[in-house]
Amino acid sequence: MAVREVAADQERRDQALTACCMAVVAESDPVLAPSRRSRLLMDCLAVLRAAHRPERAAQIGMKEFRQGLRGPLGPLLPSASGRPDRFDSMELFDAQGLARDAVKDLCSEHLVPQAALEQYWPWARVRAEQEEQRLFDLMRRLSPEEYRCARTLLGTHAAGSVRELSRQWDRLWMRFDFFESVADWPWCQVDGWWYPCPVCRWPMRTLRSGPLFDVRCEAHAPRGVHYRYTPGKGPGPGELTGTGKAAVPVTPLPASSDHLAVNRHVWRYGTLPVLLELQLRDELEGLPFVELEMWPGEQRPDEYDVHITVAVPGKRTRHWRVDAKAWESVVALGKALSDRPVLRKGLTIVLPDHQHSERHFLAAQVRGRGVKVTTVSRLAKQVKDACGAPR
Repeated sequence: MAVREVAADQERRDQALTACCMAVVAESDPVLAPSRRSRLLMDCLAVLRAAHRPERAAQIGMKEFRQGLRGPLGPLLPSASGRPDRFDSMELFDAQGLARDAVKDLCSEHLVPQAALEQYWPWARVRAEQEEQRLFDLMRRLSPEEYRCARTLLGTHAAGSVRELSRQWDRLWMRFDFFESVADWPWCQVDGWWYPCPVCRWPMRTLRSGPLFDVRCEAHAPRGVHYRYTPGKGPGPGELTGTGKAAVPVTPLPASSDHLAVNRHVWRYGTLPVLLELQLRDELEGLPFVELEMWPGEQRPDEYDVHITVAVPGKRTRHWRVDAKAWESVVALGKALSDRPVLRKGLTIVLPDHQHSERHFLAAQVRGRGVKVTTVSRLAKQVKDACGAPR
């Protein structure tokens, strides 16, 4: 079995184990409302079944799931390597029907936040937090120079041909395993081709609209990155016509196995924030009295991303420690930030410009914690005003 297949099998087993642990925490809470418990168990069951082969998944219903949680876990877990491990014989309930202490430890070791267990997060949110944490853990292993290089590459080379990606990522290419084949993503293909977003370079989504197709970037459509595709009459790509103000011409690429893109979670929580940071850098670079430090290597990568200093002679020096966020849901982002035990005081959360009307909601969520919320353009204006540069 190939190394990649073994890794995928292990990931499915870890996913199933995490789902079982979360289900046990819900099952063992005597004061949890039955309706909420049922929703959580259905959520966990769906995750467990998704980790199995179709024929085995069809055999696991709610009855089998709840019964399986009260015995050795082996029958509920997919095999990772063909050899049993300690989890096959592990039981998650103690003799009194309560979750064993080891359950929370297992969740922590599989990057499930403590708040997820205490507040019964849905799996989608847990998975997003896991992938974001996994990306940060990979980044922390790099030297400061490699870390800054990797962050830049996430924003500028998130998709493309294997040849081009391996050339750009160079020594870092073999350090990460978050690239996937575009050939496995039917949602971005039309007539055997895919179109990279002109802003983030990630594959744009294709949606049939009668005889034509709408092609748009999920993140940058609000900026005007959307097109209309007309199928061609020959074997090549059809015609792509811009329908938005930012719909500059893009080159179609074959949806083949030698074209890769970072997975969705890395794109959402790695590529998109980096693009905001690069946009901010481009706006401010070269301004008088302004010093920009991108991705300070001596601090935790998830603490802040850009340090801006404005030191005008005769005036008070001003600092901004910027953490860029590109979540689709500001509501979910607010909950995630509120659940963090510590937020650095003096932190500025920066959102994309198209979320300017939602910044007040997020600011209310983190009120009292020394955190400010703004957008890229608004922050750029503040810095320009502080250094006396023309807008």
